[in-house]
Amino acid sequence: MAQVVSLTPDQLRHAGRSTAAELLDKLAAPPTPASTPTAPGGDAQVEAIAALLATLSPEAREQVLSRFERQAADGPTPADAPGDTWHRRAG
Repeated sequence: MAQVVSLTPDQLRHAGRSTAAELLDKLAAPPTPASTPTAPGGDAQVEAIAALLATLSPEAREQVLSRFERQAADGPTPADAPGDTWHRRAG
């Protein structure tokens, strides 16, 4: 709301709204790589999966990655194969 009415963080601080001023400062700050929705050449889905993997313990991360490696060695699954996409018809 403060952005809409063109208030500055300093004006908010003088009005006793320091928390709102801090939030407005964060909104005005340039985006960091972690807050950028998609990096140039990046894939949002891949970025989301990488972020989830980063939250796992090293043991759980290793287990997930080893499953992917096994699946890759076994070849593509039907969902991975191009042109083999199933579509459900409404009705």
